[in-house]
Amino acid sequence: MSTATLQQFGQSLPSWLALVQRGETVAIMDGGLEVARLVPPEKPKAVDALAASLPAANAEWVKHRLQELEEIFPEPVIGATEELEAFRADRF
Repeated sequence: MSTATLQQFGQSLPSWLALVQRGETVAIMDGGLEVARLVPPEKPKAVDALAASLPAANAEWVKHRLQELEEIFPEPVIGATEELEAFRADRF
């Protein structure tokens, strides 16, 4: 995270905004205290990005279908302990 005083920020606003556009956070300080923070916007989900690139009718169908698939095939969460126990059970 970069930091800038109010004076620095005001004198070179385009430079600070360029940093934020590249994904960096900038803290704006006044008298040693942070008074503001510029953060890059959140990136859209892949589903939303895909839907945005399609014609409206197809975009809604694709978005709905991908949500259905995510419900059917959620990402499994497997803890290391469970994996180790399964591995040991196979050995003995």
